Amino acid sequence: MPRLNIREAMAQRLTSKQIKELFQEFDNGNGILSLAEIDRAIIYWHPELGTNRQAMLRAYKAADIDHNGFVQLREFRHLIELLCFYDEFSILFGHLDMNHDKRISFSEFVRGHELIDHEDMDEDELRHEFNRIDTNHGGYILFDEVC
Repeated sequence: MPRLNIREAMAQRLTSKQIKELFQEFDNGNGILSLAEIDRAIIYWHPELGTNRQAMLRAYKAADIDHNGFVQLREFRHLIELLCFYDEFSILFGHLDMNHDKRISFSEFVRGHELIDHEDMDEDELRHEFNRIDTNHGGYILFDEVC
């Protein structure tokens, strides 16, 4: 059977049957998914979900609604949606991170606003917004601070 392209299917919304089949593909047979199972399935079978491990971990933690350390079938649809969302977000973050140091400096932040035609904000407004996002006050915006 050909593999399901998850990104395409998510655009059309996965059916309950597709969700169950995909869950079983990820699962080692115990009815719950560990981070290791999700990581392996994405890396080897579904890289279209994104191979950014930071985004994957963020999606995994957010999908684990009952905080038991596993993703159950009832949480799985949310996991797939979050994987797609966080992967797209990590791509955008990567575009803003022009020097690829995995953080966004103030100058990269300003350049990002210019790229999306938000040049109407003055430097003080941009600095205020940057500082609001930079919750650890390290002078850079980290991926975890944005998500």
